[in-house]
Amino acid sequence: WQKQGEIYWQMAWRMPALEPNTVLLTHQMPIDYETDLSFTAPINWMYAPEYVRADLPYILLYTEKRIGGVTLPALEKDIPIYYPYRTVDFRSSTSNAVVIYMPQNGCLRVLDPARGDAVTYSRQPDVLTNAIPLSDPSRIIPDPGQPARPKFFTEPEHGWCYYFTHAELANQMDRYQRSVMLAEEAIAAGLEPEDPTEWLVFVEAYAMSGDFATAEELSRTALDADGRIRRGVCEVWSQVQARGPEGSEKSVETIRLSFDCNP
Repeated sequence: WQKQGEIYWQMAWRMPALEPNTVLLTHQMPIDYETDLSFTAPINWMYAPEYVRADLPYILLYTEKRIGGVTLPALEKDIPIYYPYRTVDFRSSTSNAVVIYMPQNGCLRVLDPARGDAVTYSRQPDVLTNAIPLSDPSRIIPDPGQPARPKFFTEPEHGWCYYFTHAELANQMDRYQRSVMLAEEAIAAGLEPEDPTEWLVFVEAYAMSGDFATAEELSRTALDADGRIRRGVCEVWSQVQARGPEGSEKSVETIRLSFDCNP
């Protein structure tokens, strides 16, 4: 029950509102004995509290279970998705997807092809990574009049995942100063991630704000915790090199090479 509450609240923090007809895709959620469709009613209560009986606005599908079946024939764009859910139907398409991922020991995150997440998460199962190109984070409404609130679950205390999910949303909106502020609050509170990959959100924020020293330090912290995430570290710095502060390319390249990233 507690884990369910964490999942729904992290969804609400990371995705305050969603465009109607959004398909949430993931390979599985870190909770036993729950099917993908068991999430559908709570998600619709959260994101469509005014919903009256009509086509369902939202659905969550496990690619692991659905891929190749009637509901999700393939992970390609523009494939219609139809699912009869009790007395109502869900109709949309794979082009209206947001891909999410929540590891057993970590926070919920939205995977974004434009941010190189197919590289960062390449060690994850194909049924997840093959969906990343479909993910369209622009379907998330960052500043809604009425943010989603999970029903039946009280808001958990603001631990690491609160700061992480809000920072990932801030990065999506290019609000890097907000993300840096969240990092400083989390670190001051003595919080840190169970999954070192989560440092990368703050590496991006500091680097895009021009604070390369802190970004480099956090990159080393992440790598010290798990050397296998080097690919993700390199990808973040490649993104910074491509999109970062003007005139910083040389400094960023030096940092990239110091992490043994490909030149």
